[in-house]
Amino acid sequence: MGRRRRLKFRDEYIPLILSGRKRTTIRAKAKYVKGEVVDVADLRGKIHGEAVISNIVEKRFSDLTDQDAIEDGFPDVKELKKALKDIYGDLEEDATLYIYHFKFRKRRPLSRKRRR
Repeated sequence: MGRRRRLKFRDEYIPLILSGRKRTTIRAKAKYVKGEVVDVADLRGKIHGEAVISNIVEKRFSDLTDQDAIEDGFPDVKELKKALKDIYGDLEEDATLYIYHFKFRKRRPLSRKRRR
């Protein structure tokens, strides 16, 4: 069995994912596929759970909406675009982005069976 791929997030986004407020991630590259199960990790590599990619929407930067922003954990599209420019640099209005919708599941603690 191969190692599962990781979907990495900045630390400030992890609580939004854990609370269910962040249900999408917007990326500049098409890397994942619908139905894929990925580990959700912070930038240090700590895994916080897993997610199933439930849908992928291709959209231009200029076409992002307030609804896209809310699903991504932002109050409005202005804040979302600001964050995307911080991550990816100066994005052109016609830049193609990929919105990954995901269903997050928290990591379950490993059960430790007592040996007798």
